[in-house]
Amino acid sequence: MNNDMLDFIERMGLLSERDGFPRIAGRIFGLALLSPRACSLDEIAEQLGVSKASVSNDARMLEKLGMVERVSRPGDRKDYYQITRDSTERSLATRIAHLRTFEEAISDALTMPIEHHDVRDRLEVHVAAYRAVIAALEGTVAALAAKNETSTRRSKARDAAQ
Repeated sequence: MNNDMLDFIERMGLLSERDGFPRIAGRIFGLALLSPRACSLDEIAEQLGVSKASVSNDARMLEKLGMVERVSRPGDRKDYYQITRDSTERSLATRIAHLRTFEEAISDALTMPIEHHDVRDRLEVHVAAYRAVIAALEGTVAALAAKNETSTRRSKARDAAQ
């Protein structure tokens, strides 16, 4: 693995940590994004320079979040992990849920008896901005889902033809 890839993986770890997840989980996700094939826990631990136990815990967490999936290989008892086809949609859906929570809280503030017009205007601008961002992200998620569905159908058709 070259230095650019290592830097990217570490950056993903730091971003993940900033979002409240373990740094190793973000690094596993970064590695999965860059890996052309599924990797075993041993391979992930070796490439990241961390313990297999940490990798195992964080890989299971990422699997529960739908960011990676566990796969197997015929005749091999090891578990392998790879990026899921819809990891982008799942990641954005999580962000949309967080944004929606903020929008709802600010909307609730508008139900309070606020007499100062500047404060009410400020809250209304925030609500409108959150709603616009949420709508845009939901449109993006829908477009990604449709694209992935088309891509999956093509892959299945190619596999059937071979």
